[in-house]
Amino acid sequence: MSNLSAADTPAALQRVWWVPVVRGVFLLILGGVMLANPLWSVTALVWIFGFFAVLDGIVAIAEWFTHRKEAGSGWWLLVGVVSLLAGLVAMIFTDGTAKFVFWLIAIWILLVGILQIIASVIRYRHKDQYWSWVLASGLTSFLIGLLLITHPQTSVKVVVVILGLFAFVAGVLLVVGGFASKNLAAPAAKVIEV
Repeated sequence: MSNLSAADTPAALQRVWWVPVVRGVFLLILGGVMLANPLWSVTALVWIFGFFAVLDGIVAIAEWFTHRKEAGSGWWLLVGVVSLLAGLVAMIFTDGTAKFVFWLIAIWILLVGILQIIASVIRYRHKDQYWSWVLASGLTSFLIGLLLITHPQTSVKVVVVILGLFAFVAGVLLVVGGFASKNLAAPAAKVIEV
């Protein structure tokens, strides 16, 4: 992979700032729905999770595609593939038990968090200004995934509320991070032009 030069980074950020915003909006919508209707059936939870994970996987793969020439961009592809596979497994095996769905979601959140933390370290090493938002999202995902794994819940309502909170917080972080990268790119572009 070739690295972007310092002069190319602001232009790249201005082109793709919207990708984390789209992911964040999907998470905000999902979180709002899950918090508003926590007593949905397990089947609804499976389909909601599966649909979101597939969408998140597609958007993460699109993010990899837009950043494919940057160092560490392969992690976005891996996040996208993990999310896509988790979503497809959930939608294909809807007759599975609540326990299976719970563990699938908990492991998915934990894996996405770990991959985002790794991606943030790589971005930090390459002086990417967006690294802190990726780290915040990764730590949020990791801690919530760890909480789910260490304290398994049998109540669908509790699981849906926890997942709704995760989706909402992660969505806010991604939206803010996307707009922050857009705002940081404009002054950087002016400095480089001078």
